Amino acid sequence: MLNLIKKQKGTQPAPVTDSKSLCDVCAGEQVLIECLRGDHGECQRLREMGFCENAQIQMIAHNSAFICKVCDSKIIISEGLARNVIVGQCPQPAEGDMAEQEDIKRLSELTVGQTGRVHDFLEENDTCARLEEMGLTPGEQIEIIRFAPLGDPVEIKVRGYMLSLRREEAELILVNIAA
Repeated sequence: MLNLIKKQKGTQPAPVTDSKSLCDVCAGEQVLIECLRGDHGECQRLREMGFCENAQIQMIAHNSAFICKVCDSKIIISEGLARNVIVGQCPQPAEGDMAEQEDIKRLSELTVGQTGRVHDFLEENDTCARLEEMGLTPGEQIEIIRFAPLGDPVEIKVRGYMLSLRREEAELILVNIAA
């Protein structure tokens, strides 16, 4: 787990390195979620809105509320919830790291036991919107559990629960497979 707090002189803990809360992000800045803090209910609520660990966020504006772009959706959250989102710098790919590029495949092309992260959807339609509502948001870790005997449906594990998808739904989901 990420070490976010380090004791300094006195009793007040201070943030370590470049980690900061979403409240400290400037408009236009893009950041990566490192972790969520707060009670279980608040963290679950944030995850349901797409604020998951390793998801990228772009801050659009903030005054009394915070407008963020998460998973290609604009979300407005309160300052209280924004304080519970700990973010860091987005990693910049090194030019010489071509060997570590990620392989992108359709979810339907993966094999049993293979894992990856949701990259994007091939289309923007009602089916893809419903899949995002079920937790298949970009950046989310998935694992192929099994295929039905005729290959349809496919069972995957996402966000700690099992989800069965039709083959035509699995064809719409692009997944990053670490090379």
